[in-house]
Amino acid sequence: MSQMENPQRLDGDADSSELACAFCQDKIHEAYFEVNGETSCQKCRYTVEERRAHGSGAGRFLRASLAGSVAATVGAGIYYAVLALTEYEFALVSILVGLMVGFAVSWGSGHRGGWAYQTLAVGLTYMAIVSTYVPFVLEAWENESVAEETSLAGGDGTTGRGTEAAVVDPQQVQLSAGDLFVGVAAFMLLVAAIPFLAGVENMLGLVIIGFGLFEAWRLNRYQPLTIEGPFRFGGIPARED
Repeated sequence: MSQMENPQRLDGDADSSELACAFCQDKIHEAYFEVNGETSCQKCRYTVEERRAHGSGAGRFLRASLAGSVAATVGAGIYYAVLALTEYEFALVSILVGLMVGFAVSWGSGHRGGWAYQTLAVGLTYMAIVSTYVPFVLEAWENESVAEETSLAGGDGTTGRGTEAAVVDPQQVQLSAGDLFVGVAAFMLLVAAIPFLAGVENMLGLVIIGFGLFEAWRLNRYQPLTIEGPFRFGGIPARED
């Protein structure tokens, strides 16, 4: 945190009848501060400073993760709806998702910013966008599986591999926690790799995703806290000779 406390400065150019706090919108009558370039009353000046120092880093990161995840889920729904209806990807929708996630992470972090929150926002934005491809991939796999079964089926509906088929009782199939974790991790890696699987043919899609990632990154840049003031209204009357 960087903070500059200047002595009381007489400001003859400031008009108290027009000046309002940028945080609470109340009129400022006597003295004011500048918090990161924004006009602030004395109460909000200390409130901002207290919020910046309040809480633990782990707690802020958890809140930013939760808020960002909610925004990413909503953003993914919007992105998928547009993609399903139009079959096209639009840069504006990608930017919207990046803004939603970026603002949510920034709010959760107390507007601190920094590489950790930038990485979080970019990761959530990327997964929100690429997760919308999953239904299309699953549909393609299902259609391919049906086509293979149809080609192998005989006239009586049996497969060409014989009339006997091995029956597996689902209750006998047990997955350990490790197997489940590996499966989920493998699925997430597959989802993350989807935009790159098409190679150069999907360059436009990667560029569109990049717009959203940039917005999420930009909104979570490190924001130092700079406070200047107090400044007072009115000037020193000119000396009459």
